[in-house]
Amino acid sequence: MQTFTLDAMRTEHPDVFPQLIHLMQQSHCSRCGGTMIEETYMDIFSDYEDFQFQAKHCIQCGDVIDPFILLNRLRKHSGETPAVNSLSQPRHRENGLVMTR
Repeated sequence: MQTFTLDAMRTEHPDVFPQLIHLMQQSHCSRCGGTMIEETYMDIFSDYEDFQFQAKHCIQCGDVIDPFILLNRLRKHSGETPAVNSLSQPRHRENGLVMTR
């Protein structure tokens, strides 16, 4: 089961945790070099009431990163199975939002 705290990530993924922290502390986007700002997001599909988390958002290209996104990217590049599986339902875009059917 995946948990949503940095302490849990430190325990579950000690091999890549220092790299995740380093990537989260960068002030420039790894995709375009733009400025990254911290924002608070809410997971509306969470079982927890008002579950919010911090992530970084590039004001130039729109890339969003948090420790779980970075963990999945690191594992994808190394050929490992992603730590968090994507939704199994088909998705499509409506008014700029990704929707499930």
